[in-house]
Amino acid sequence: MLTAVLTVIIIELYTTFISNGEKSKAGTVDVVLVGCGIPKKGMGWYHLTQLLKMETVNVSAVVEPFLLNKDLCPNPPNSFQKLISSLEDQDIRCTSSIRSLNRFRKNTICLIAGRTSDNPKLFNECISHGAKVIYLEKPGAESVEKLQLMSDLAERKGVKVYLGYNKNVTPYVQKALALSKKVENANIIFSHNNSYTSEDLPECFTRNSEGMLKNMVVHELALLVTFFDVTVDTIDKFEVDARETATEKLTLWQPGTSMPDPTYISDFSRVSFKVTTKKGRSVTVIGDRCGGNISSASVEDSSGIEAEKFEFPNEDDLKRVDKQCAADPEMMPYFFVQNDDYLELKNRVVNSTLNGTEADGVATIKIGIEALKLAEYGTERLNKAVD
Repeated sequence: MLTAVLTVIIIELYTTFISNGEKSKAGTVDVVLVGCGIPKKGMGWYHLTQLLKMETVNVSAVVEPFLLNKDLCPNPPNSFQKLISSLEDQDIRCTSSIRSLNRFRKNTICLIAGRTSDNPKLFNECISHGAKVIYLEKPGAESVEKLQLMSDLAERKGVKVYLGYNKNVTPYVQKALALSKKVENANIIFSHNNSYTSEDLPECFTRNSEGMLKNMVVHELALLVTFFDVTVDTIDKFEVDARETATEKLTLWQPGTSMPDPTYISDFSRVSFKVTTKKGRSVTVIGDRCGGNISSASVEDSSGIEAEKFEFPNEDDLKRVDKQCAADPEMMPYFFVQNDDYLELKNRVVNSTLNGTEADGVATIKIGIEALKLAEYGTERLNKAVD
């Protein structure tokens, strides 16, 4: 009898401290990163750099379905190979498949940052493998239908799902929201810029083939859902600024294809539109792939007079970012710009998992579904305005 009891205790201790072959630190939660990408380019990779520094996190495994699959990618970039070597030196399991890992015994978070088209499959595999919490990079799936199926599965299995909409917690947005409550009939203008060049756009369009509204501007759409009660059903007017300087749609050669049968891909390089709800609340959204590093939220009164404009990064932050970009030009600039937001989101999800609570202010999959509905609705309206 005593032997049997000791055996059970030993097994429980093993389960507590060992997950997928790696030791877990006390007071931490296991995190499995799914979808790493290339160092300095992939969103998953940047999440990983932060996760490895978080004292409340034990990175138990890294899953990279493409770069670690020798059939699909026999010669991954040297930077990625060095990364994997470094991770393995830290006893972090690196593999191309979730199924190759031991089933998650502990309360495990899966952070999924794969290609949008791959996310539903990866999501299902994480839940089947025992994940209790999922942090899903936006927009989560290519369509509302697919994201809804993912939400239904998570609900049946009791899995919490959060989406990585960092602007839900970013200070410049919070300041604009607070001011708008003091200005009668205020209109907020959200301006979201990326720093791609025109030469970068073919690769950008291809890598983000779900489209600009589902990829870039979906952050602002999530803000509209969360803070302005904007949904497809509550919209009264959707007004597109169809001037080419405000909304531009391009059809570009798709990298990797060549004569005699090249492939072309179409998407927006910039957009501008104003949404007014049936309750009379107005919000303007501007997005520009080649607009630079500064995004902003402006608050206007009912006459269109600007009360105040909040920029991010601010002057001091921009100097810091410029120095960081100059020191490391291979790094995607928005990693430097949004570093604190990414970290704040992950801290909220990790802490809520450790405490058994909800992650305050972090977008749920329900908000993600409504944002994706807005993206599909908005894309249709934009296309009608410029075609």
